[in-house]
Amino acid sequence: MTSFKICLVAIFLTVFYLLASVLFSNIFSFYQANGSLIKLEKKIIGSKLIGQNFIGPSYFHPRPSINNYKNDISGNSNFPYYSSALKENITVNHTHTKNINHNEPDLNLITESASGLDPHITYNAALTQIERISQFSTIPKEELINILNKTAKRRILGIFGEKIVNVLELNLKINTEGSE
Repeated sequence: MTSFKICLVAIFLTVFYLLASVLFSNIFSFYQANGSLIKLEKKIIGSKLIGQNFIGPSYFHPRPSINNYKNDISGNSNFPYYSSALKENITVNHTHTKNINHNEPDLNLITESASGLDPHITYNAALTQIERISQFSTIPKEELINILNKTAKRRILGIFGEKIVNVLELNLKINTEGSE
């Protein structure tokens, strides 16, 4: 009978902990606890945490994804650095990115992230796309750079990591602020 009581207490504590965690997170960080969803006119258009593929020439493009941005599959190719398949993949991405942007692409735009769902690109990767976006969207380069600077996130403590931008947020800013 004692083991039955211990089991009931364990179940109660587990359920209590689960409910308390959900309640606490929804009260104190509702936005994050519910997927950091981005809405436009009350319609969910994506998550701040999961990358999306933008292929239009007037938008910033994200990093390549081995799984085509399917959010139910996460991961990369796991090819070793000496793999011919990895080299071929990078070569194809390099050629494609160079052809659409007409300049040497940033490494960030030709290699996949570890998750395959990274919503960010480096600031420099975004800069290499400015010319193309300006040409196809008729937004002046200076205005695009201002929008990019507004959305860029600084390095952690000013020294760790690179300056990054969220591609979805950046493209939304282009739609709302571009050539007003």
